[in-house]
Amino acid sequence: MNKDDLIKLLWENNIFIEKKAYDLLSSLKEEDFDIIFKEAIKSNINRIDEDFINRIIGKNSNNNKENVEKKENNINKKQNKVNIKDFFNIKENKQNVEKESNNVILIESTKKHIGEEIELSVKEMKETKEINILKKFEIQKNKPDIISWISYYKQRLDKIKKILREHSEMRGIYPLNKIPENEEVAIVGLIYDKKITEKGIIFVIEDGNNIIKAFVNKDNENIDFKVVKDIPLDSVIGLVGTYKNRMFFVNNVILPDVPIRKPKTFGEDDVYILFTGDWQIGNKYTFYDLFDRFLKFLNGKTENEKINEIARKIGYIIIIGDVADGVGVYPEQKEELILKTYEDQYKSFEDYILKIPESIKTIIIPGNHDIPRLAEPQPELPRSLLKESYSMKNIYYLSNPSYVKIHNSIVGLLYHGYVLDWLVSNISFLRERGGYEKPGELMKFMLMLRLIFTSHGSNPYVPYINEDASVIEIVPDFFHTGHIHRASYDEYRGIDLINSSTFQDVTPFQRELGHKPEPGILFLRNIKNGEVFGINLFNFEIRKLRDKVI
Repeated sequence: MNKDDLIKLLWENNIFIEKKAYDLLSSLKEEDFDIIFKEAIKSNINRIDEDFINRIIGKNSNNNKENVEKKENNINKKQNKVNIKDFFNIKENKQNVEKESNNVILIESTKKHIGEEIELSVKEMKETKEINILKKFEIQKNKPDIISWISYYKQRLDKIKKILREHSEMRGIYPLNKIPENEEVAIVGLIYDKKITEKGIIFVIEDGNNIIKAFVNKDNENIDFKVVKDIPLDSVIGLVGTYKNRMFFVNNVILPDVPIRKPKTFGEDDVYILFTGDWQIGNKYTFYDLFDRFLKFLNGKTENEKINEIARKIGYIIIIGDVADGVGVYPEQKEELILKTYEDQYKSFEDYILKIPESIKTIIIPGNHDIPRLAEPQPELPRSLLKESYSMKNIYYLSNPSYVKIHNSIVGLLYHGYVLDWLVSNISFLRERGGYEKPGELMKFMLMLRLIFTSHGSNPYVPYINEDASVIEIVPDFFHTGHIHRASYDEYRGIDLINSSTFQDVTPFQRELGHKPEPGILFLRNIKNGEVFGINLFNFEIRKLRDKVI
């Protein structure tokens, strides 16, 4: 028996193996795997940890590997811990996490769905805990014909042109069929084609009135040529320059972008939004013990009171899609599934979310592994598979993408992130800035273009009549994605950029794509003061990622 055979047999017998124990298997011999499996069956256990393997095999792995399961009451001490700074791509914070107030603030004492009473509140909140759905997308029953495509791109052009008018350089925009010659003017167009030359780049742009060519010199000091040359087709941009001899010579390129501002803070309620996603329920590579630790944390039942105090301040959870691993999503997936049907996967998912305290409002959107259509925008997860959770007042199933306002204050853009793969593959300057390992850079570029899915072919999608779901019309306070399984927090022009972690280890298919998962990380963002924390579920370690916003 080899390691893969052991893992498969364990999953088939509903025996979960913890991450540290899994890592330890690489140092064992094949005959050890038979002993481990037989003893696990004989002992009638449902989980294998490192102590079990050491006890059975009689080996001490402490000289080779670091102990992930540290005592939680030492969480703020400087020890040889898992290097969480690599998870977050941040500098080491040399200070201990600030001592929090002893006030625990949530709306009310309530009962969980399973009937266990939990104490949550010591005083009333000044704001009603509320989720306002600003924008979600329903399935349009229209045929994707030439009329819908024309309408789709016309909406994109019109909406982004309106955004560009807010830039001082773009106040007087000329239509492309009425450009005066030999004077500096501003124009707006959708990129129909482009060609990179030795001296720069030639864009072919259109606006419904005309099609013209525009030349950008690579030595132009007003622009970042690395970025400009990578602007995708079908993006809408502003150009300032001079038109002569049937060519527009560009002095400046204006992207729609988002305004510069401070991170949003609001009110007096010390409440957190928790960000997670990509649970991938049903796959054998998923860390199922993390769900127990997640629920233990949410219910304030860890052995560390500091952790429990933070948990009691969680008012909102956002789950950013791929809650199930799906069926037939990628080659050889069938061999990795321990739950073979969508029905079983969503039943397991629902069992978990019904154990979240009802005082916490939970938003869930789909991802590309989930059962709704692959084409974006995706409708919400189906009620037929999630009837019990749909009946709960604290659970909100929304489309992918969606816009929400949380606690009457913080606006969020929720998008699972399927297009992130395309951005890494096709935008060279984003690869130079880190690619998959820097999700924040990918999200910044989307905000710069004010487009979620940019170019035709960047993702599967359906054109809507009189609507382009891709245009970022509403400027968010946070932008939450997932999909690539990285744990990343960044900030751009006052907007929090969160690519939430996963509960799954790397799969062979992800390894082929170049994904490097960072599992078990939760992000928490404080509404009142803007603080951002990361919590590692493997050891309940806390890291502060941003101080209070002043």
